[in-house]
Amino acid sequence: MALGIVNTKYGKVQGVKEEDVLLFKGVPYAAPPVGELRWKPPVDPAPWDGVRVCDAYGPRPMQPSQPYGSPFFEPWASDFYYMGYTAYSEDCLYLNIATDAESAEEKRPVYMWFHGGGLSSGYSYEVEFNPTVLAKKGVVVVSVGQRLNVFGYLSLPQLSAEQGGISGNYGLMDEVKALDWVRENIAAFGGDPENITIGGQSGGTAKTGALARCPQAAGKIRRVINQSSLNWTGTYPTMAQAEAEGVAYMKSLGFAENVTLEELRAADAEVFNGIDKGFMDPTAVRKPGNMVFDGVWVPEQDAAVSFEKYAGQLDYLAGGNYGECVLSKGFVLGGKPIETAQDFYAAAKDVLGEEIYAKYDFEALFPVSDADANKLSKRLAVEGLTGFGGNMKNLCFGEYRAKKFPGAKTYSYVFSHIAPGVPEDKKNPLRDPDIAMAWHSSELWYTFASLRVGKSGASNVPPIRPWTEYDEKLADEMSSYWANFMKTGDPNGEGLPYWPESGENHGWIDLGDEIVSHEGMESKKDEMMYEYVTAQKDLPKA
Repeated sequence: MALGIVNTKYGKVQGVKEEDVLLFKGVPYAAPPVGELRWKPPVDPAPWDGVRVCDAYGPRPMQPSQPYGSPFFEPWASDFYYMGYTAYSEDCLYLNIATDAESAEEKRPVYMWFHGGGLSSGYSYEVEFNPTVLAKKGVVVVSVGQRLNVFGYLSLPQLSAEQGGISGNYGLMDEVKALDWVRENIAAFGGDPENITIGGQSGGTAKTGALARCPQAAGKIRRVINQSSLNWTGTYPTMAQAEAEGVAYMKSLGFAENVTLEELRAADAEVFNGIDKGFMDPTAVRKPGNMVFDGVWVPEQDAAVSFEKYAGQLDYLAGGNYGECVLSKGFVLGGKPIETAQDFYAAAKDVLGEEIYAKYDFEALFPVSDADANKLSKRLAVEGLTGFGGNMKNLCFGEYRAKKFPGAKTYSYVFSHIAPGVPEDKKNPLRDPDIAMAWHSSELWYTFASLRVGKSGASNVPPIRPWTEYDEKLADEMSSYWANFMKTGDPNGEGLPYWPESGENHGWIDLGDEIVSHEGMESKKDEMMYEYVTAQKDLPKA
């Protein structure tokens, strides 16, 4: 370890020092899924002789670079992708390891990170995922690349006929393959294979949620961190539905319905890439990018059923951001701002239904003006008035687990701190802090403590954010909460404000301009949200 050379099952790897942490970039955990391995389960990488110098990240998974770098894709374009994009390739099954351990005997907790971007875009080493602070706080951080969109989730009758009646879920298979690689090799990097936390944000929670519920991962994971989606409930499409979607997409690309797998695997990867027109046009043929109920890797169509079978005993930490969604029966990232009090009350009545709306005298409970209607709508959404679930669904999850799985720990949060902006942000509604607020993904600068303040001529990360001392302090505290949870299942630690466990006491924490703990049903607002959420048909009861 002192020289940065580590023995793995497949050969020796040498890391590089960055910010006083040893990084191993682009370590292969499976063979390149190209040619005959396109749309097949991952297989072992070929062993190598000598020392593989791991000083460069692997390619991004295949994905369109537009529209994600476009001006309308703010604030992410300027915050996360201001340096442009790395090259992409089908050859993407690599992971990156950050460790501050001095020896293989240290048995530090392991954090396996699965990036967001739905199941269609993003990559494992984006700047906001900088792992060095968590590594310095005693965690071995592993970020995972895996197949995405049509390359990771295509189902076709031809593939199902080849693969025992099922197809798709190749990206999930990659996750399991990476998990098994970590279990076999991470001790050599100072990690504890018996103390693995899997974590993700946004689309990353679709990955961690499915992995936690996957029979092939049972007994291999101890904890889960889900940011901007608890990923407890919901249903998956059937194999027939997924195959029909795959056939429709292939037809849209000009392939015949009876095209052979030999032809598809021989085609250039760019044929299947391009822009997902469905991103901008809901009537367009969508590119496959969803897991499917296959009875093997996704064992149940109802996620909550497989959760109870395979993930009930795991420790969970989950939460959402104040600003990422609006009052809605569904979940809309950002969403059109509510401009008037009248629109606010109409949206609330639509979500709650007339009975609950009247029972709690909603308009008297929440007097609002046109000026503050949008902010209140976003606050109520993240706390529970959205089809996404919000904080109250997380609290019901904790209550359920306290009864059903009393040994498992559950912690819930709302991230409400608004990142500092520059005056120019007020000219762009997508970056205006009064509209974007604690926007979807903004907490990543804090949970990883990845923000960097330009001092003594050093670069600012990202350049557009004028970070304050409080931002640095909050990032230090939040990354400590996360590291503590990975170590013990409890985020609390010396010098940190108390974070109550979410059980029958409904504890949670607000991570904002100050850190505030909450327990119990504190108001009529809480009682109303509890009644609304517990009435949902998909909510499991203990």
